[in-house]
Amino acid sequence: MKLYANPTSPFVRIVRMALIEKGLNETVDTTFVDAWADDPGFLDANPAGRVPTLITDDGARLTEALLILSHLDAVGSKPAVLAGGPEALSAAGVAIGVFDAAVAVIIGRKSAPDFDTGLVGTKRYRTMREGLRRLDAVFAGHEEPFGLPAIAAITALDYLVFRFPDHDWRGLCPRVAAFRDANADRPSVRDTVPRG
Repeated sequence: MKLYANPTSPFVRIVRMALIEKGLNETVDTTFVDAWADDPGFLDANPAGRVPTLITDDGARLTEALLILSHLDAVGSKPAVLAGGPEALSAAGVAIGVFDAAVAVIIGRKSAPDFDTGLVGTKRYRTMREGLRRLDAVFAGHEEPFGLPAIAAITALDYLVFRFPDHDWRGLCPRVAAFRDANADRPSVRDTVPRG
């Protein structure tokens, strides 16, 4: 398999963490790309020019993180990343909403320097703040299996701390922050921390 990735994307990170958790990391050739550079090979794999993109062993091109996770659950033998009842998947959805809002701010800044203070930017910041508070209220330390709720919660917190270091994100979600700290040495957490 081949994964087109970016070292800072939270959508890539949840896929990379899942690969490690499922013991599939060694079966994937990861190629880091600049999604804004329009590399021809990358665009051949995904005409939308978005990461992550996974090319399966039989040549299928999977272009959305949750679709990739579904495929990994189908080919991997370890516990399913997408497993869990409605409460677990709800927590994962809140966390994904948090980092999706953060990505929207980063992308919005590319076209509007005052994006953060405009209508859309202020709504995205509200989503980030309220999402973390809600996530902290429902997060039950989904430790085992280490599935999407844990992966998405850690990814959301780390991404906000990385991209918006002037805010006290950890203070909004102390339970999630403690869970993240308790798992800091877990390979899927340690080896995928966003760097830019």
